[in-house]
Amino acid sequence: MKRLEGKVVLPPTAGLAGALTNRRTARPASEDAVIALIRQLAAEGAAHGIRARRVSPGLIHTAGSRGLLADGHPVRGLANHTPPGQLGVPGDVVRAAVLLASDEAAYATGANPGVDGGWSAVLPGAST
Repeated sequence: MKRLEGKVVLPPTAGLAGALTNRRTARPASEDAVIALIRQLAAEGAAHGIRARRVSPGLIHTAGSRGLLADGHPVRGLANHTPPGQLGVPGDVVRAAVLLASDEAAYATGANPGVDGGWSAVLPGAST
C-alpha cells in the first residue's frame, strides 16, 4: 500500500475480475478483498483525513498482454466489445490514478473506478 501526500491511500490495482466475474478462483476473490479493504479504509480513515481509493483497469495493451492478444486467443476479440472498440494503454490507468491522488478528488473516498473502456458497462451480468 502506498501513501501519497500523507492523506491518500491507493492500494495496488488488480483489474476488474473481482467486480465482474464469477467468484470461483483465487484472483477474483483477492480482488474482492482489495475492494473491501478500500471501503473499510474509507469508512475508518475519514475521521483522520484519510481518503482511500483504487483504480480497476480492464485489459490494457502492454508487453504482458501481448499473449492474450495473439491470433486464436479467446481474449483477442475483447476490444471489439468495448464501446470505443479498442484496448486501453498504460497512460489511461496512470492518468486515472494521478487524478485520484490529487486534491481535485478530495471528496472521493471508497472509490473504485473502472478504467476499462466501458467494458464493465456492456458486459452481460456485470454488477460493479
